[in-house]
Amino acid sequence: MVEPTVVPAAPAIAVGNVSKSFGGITAVDGVSFTVSGGEVVALVGENGAGKSTVKNIIGGTLRPDAGQVSFGGAPAVAGPAGARHSGVVTVHQETSLFPDLTVAENILVDRLRSPGRATVSPGRLRRAAAPVLDRVGAGFGPDAVVRDLSAGQRQLVEIAKALAAGPRAIVFDEPTASLNLAERELVMGIVEQLRAGGVAVLYISHYLEEIARLSQRVVVMRDGRVVADRPTGELDRAALESLMVGRELARGYPPLPPPRAATTLSVRDLGDGARISGVSFDIAEGEIFGLGGLMGSGRTEVARAIFGLAGQAGQAGQAGKAGKAGPAGRTGRVEVGGRPLRRGDVRACIEAGMAFVTEDRRHEGLFLDRPIRESLSIVDLGSVCRPRRSGWLDAGGERRLTAQLASRVRLVARGGLGADGGSLSGGNQQKVVLGKWLVRRPRLIILDEPTRGIDVGAKAEIYRLLVDLARDGTSILLISSEMEEVLGLSHRVGVMHDGRLAGILDRSQATQESVIRLATGGAA
Repeated sequence: MVEPTVVPAAPAIAVGNVSKSFGGITAVDGVSFTVSGGEVVALVGENGAGKSTVKNIIGGTLRPDAGQVSFGGAPAVAGPAGARHSGVVTVHQETSLFPDLTVAENILVDRLRSPGRATVSPGRLRRAAAPVLDRVGAGFGPDAVVRDLSAGQRQLVEIAKALAAGPRAIVFDEPTASLNLAERELVMGIVEQLRAGGVAVLYISHYLEEIARLSQRVVVMRDGRVVADRPTGELDRAALESLMVGRELARGYPPLPPPRAATTLSVRDLGDGARISGVSFDIAEGEIFGLGGLMGSGRTEVARAIFGLAGQAGQAGQAGKAGKAGPAGRTGRVEVGGRPLRRGDVRACIEAGMAFVTEDRRHEGLFLDRPIRESLSIVDLGSVCRPRRSGWLDAGGERRLTAQLASRVRLVARGGLGADGGSLSGGNQQKVVLGKWLVRRPRLIILDEPTRGIDVGAKAEIYRLLVDLARDGTSILLISSEMEEVLGLSHRVGVMHDGRLAGILDRSQATQESVIRLATGGAA
């Protein structure tokens, strides 16, 4: 008896010799790989390696110049609707939600209208959205308005939206970048459930420990090409990093220079009238002061309050006196170099030598639809006017200044500084957000999640820059959800818990255990 021939199932996603250029600059060149049902394939590479372009070609938002994408053996139909019709959905790093709609409306936006009805049934939406919200472990209901959610909660909505479509293949783009540890564990559990259920998963992440846990194969991209497609078990962390950046990376963090005796920043009894209260600490010249704590503990609120960004409504007439409640309930005192600053006055903070690197670079950090050089020069436009601060921009002076800043932060802009900021990779966008402040030679830089969503090579360059700035006497307030980063880069670590500073640890005292103890309300 002749055994029947078993024909293997076609890959859920097949990328075949795909190439794409923008304005004569090659973004991806001859990229090929597959993802089968019940398999997790990790797509890794430095920022700018071409991962996002490949993701957008799979999702239908970009058309390849050459090559072809197939879903289940059938050529992909052009456009995002074609991908969705084939059962392929994407969870984007930058959420694609409607901020003024409810969670349920966003999750089911493609199915808002019932067949044969001209109106939306809120009850039907709630009933349909509730189970998928439970699946992602959301601590909010289907009636919540997206605008009122945190960045991490919005990411959970984005994942719930993808799951509600019942996909045969799903592309995750940095799904845990804005999540806390508990939420990250939830998402990784979902990925494992999807794989067990036969769903094909393409997982893009800079967290190499997640890749090691979740994936069966790793596709490594560098400079627009695939340089490796190998089983995950064959690659340790050092080998993977070397493939990504094309060189061996130095392990660990740069050695810290000793801080100086003088105090740059003094904060006393800081409060914002909402989330934080009674926060007090000092930062010395050349000191990197890490601020740790769980998501929602008040770290970002402290940073924004120091820089004058908290409770800006009604800030006129702020007295700025210690211990007195100002507009919107602001209390406390902030001093730079011994000089008290008026609370809520961002301009005064900048003039005093402060710089602020926001956690939300795409919405607050740079101009996505304007030339990169404009984002680099915006902080001190007066310095590139002729006569100085006349209001008449010296285009040549701006080009020279921004070229110097780009060189200092090792910015890679393939289209030049005249290209739009949105054309940059995440890591290079972050270099712009940091680099724009260097023209003012700040005394204090506040950094909120400076390495979120960027690759190991860009991280190493930012670490080097921060330590170089500290060596030159710049003080740094560092906020990061990556505890290893806070411990490795900080002279001292303050830990937030429930809106208050639970304690301050010297470098010799700061361990993961001691930080977690304070962050969860325990004693130092």
